Amino acid sequence: MLARRDELTGVGNYRALHERLAAEIARHERHGREFALVLLDLDGFKQVNEQHGHLEGDRLLAEIGSSLREEVRGEDSVFRQGGDEFAVIVPEVNAEEAGEVAKRLRGRVSRRGFGSDQLRPVTAATGYAMYPADGRSVDELLSVADGDLFAAKSGVRTHGAL
Repeated sequence: MLARRDELTGVGNYRALHERLAAEIARHERHGREFALVLLDLDGFKQVNEQHGHLEGDRLLAEIGSSLREEVRGEDSVFRQGGDEFAVIVPEVNAEEAGEVAKRLRGRVSRRGFGSDQLRPVTAATGYAMYPADGRSVDELLSVADGDLFAAKSGVRTHGAL
């Protein structure tokens, strides 16, 4: 059986993200509904690994995975896309609601103060894509959300993702 859970963080893994996105596309297509894909990238995580070691970095990722699961609704799904990037599928929301979810997730990472006091500088940037407006396939949605995330990290406001 192929693993669908990231062992370190306890959230879904990259494979599960792709499977769930495909399922949500099919479901929302049938019912004519929107959903959001929110990407969250940690800022300052590389410094945690460099200054405190990879074990501390792993512990931090596990804490953040748990915290993100606590922040979302029961019908939402959290995944570790890789490295220090997470994804959240948020069914049946519009773009304004998706922006609010992205804002809450960023705030959760920033206010939580993960790890020791030296680790408090870890923050997050977010970007998101809306189905069907931003794409109708897994690859399109991931590409748009990734572009929105990159724009947010570059200080360019798109989708209100800063």
